[in-house]
Amino acid sequence: MRRLFLVAAFLASTCASAQTHCLPGETVLLSGRVGTLTEGGFSGEKILSLCADRSSPPFDQVSYRFGPQGVVELEFTAPRDGFFFADDQSPLPRATINSLYFRKGRITYAVTECMGMHCGMRGVKLMVFDGKRKIASLDSEPDRFEVNTSVYEIKGRIVKTRQSGLNYDEN
Repeated sequence: MRRLFLVAAFLASTCASAQTHCLPGETVLLSGRVGTLTEGGFSGEKILSLCADRSSPPFDQVSYRFGPQGVVELEFTAPRDGFFFADDQSPLPRATINSLYFRKGRITYAVTECMGMHCGMRGVKLMVFDGKRKIASLDSEPDRFEVNTSVYEIKGRIVKTRQSGLNYDEN
């Protein structure tokens, strides 16, 4: 019985850690599949990961990695590639959208998380903007997206507070 429990625990930890692009020695801040969420369910094969050099802030290094399992299509590591910027907006009373974003040329990549009573089942989102025009929005997989550190809590010398001027509200 004990052996069966150990095997089940190993498989569970393997499955949970399999949905990350974080490297050995890095701390998973948040990680999981992102895609499209409809009434029919969830579909998405890309993994979004935010990884840090230590388990609690302030962080000296944070990496954003995105792509299918085992293939990083886009990586941004602060401070090596620049800074992350933190932003928060309150589109409704009792709802705050916290974001951590970075820019590559004209494109802005924002990882957002809604906190409060009027957020519904929003969870973590990845939004991509060309200038101020939203060109992509991906939802986190419900109940399977690992969030160990809220977007709001990701702080350190590599994160600057700045109002983005972007519209994160989906309504």
